[in-house]
Amino acid sequence: MKTKNNITLGLVKWSVSDIRYAANIGNIEAGEEYFELLETKTKVVFGGSCNTGFLESGYILKGDCESLNETLQELHADLETFYRDGAQYVSRIVCNERM
Repeated sequence: MKTKNNITLGLVKWSVSDIRYAANIGNIEAGEEYFELLETKTKVVFGGSCNTGFLESGYILKGDCESLNETLQELHADLETFYRDGAQYVSRIVCNERM
């Protein structure tokens, strides 16, 4: 079921992140996968750029009392778990069908 900027995937409703004012904070590698990272006020979005723009693969919400470095460590751990064990074992990342 698709609606404007929303896609329902199983039990998770996917919504495209607003990255108009996001800061590019670098890249992350997990296994053989490589993602660009964009930071917004509430989350770190991961994905990749192409000739049409940034293609979002997923995001992790930033914790209230958590530093950016701690959020990135959690993101890396969840991405490693995702590719090693599967989506059902991740704790914090939300990802779409591109994964």
